[in-house]
Formats: sequence, structure tokens, C-alpha cells
Amino acid sequence: MAKKNRYLISYILNNQPQSVEIESDIEGMTPEQARFHLITVNCFEWPDAFTDVQVTHIVHPKDGAPTPAHHLPA
Repeated sequence: MAKKNRYLISYILNNQPQSVEIESDIEGMTPEQARFHLITVNCFEWPDAFTDVQVTHIVHPKDGAPTPAHHLPA
């Protein structure tokens, strides 16, 4: 099973700041890939309606980290 990556996509649409969290198989999503995702999901006819698209990779705090001792089975 492929590891899912989480991303926060921030953008401006109709002069309003917006953001959305997504899961993707893409490793290292670019702003262009994020723009394509936004257009596909929102069925926009005007790809230029999305401006200032930014992508932040979200790392879950437990990914790769040890389990805290108080959560270990006795």
C-alpha cells in the first residue's frame, strides 16, 4: 500500500483566501500540481481564477516517532 502524503493547499479565489487539506500519493507536490487538483475537484472553467497557490507538506507528529511511554501496553 502506498503511503499517503498530506498537503495544505492555500490559494486565493475571487479575491478570497482559501485553503484545503488533501491526501495524495504524490511525493513533493508542486504548486502547479496543486492548481490542477483544485481545478479538477472544483470543475472550474477558468484555471486562472486560482491565484497565489501555495503547498505545504503536513507531517503527522506520530509518523516515524516512537510511541510515548504512557501509551505502551503494560
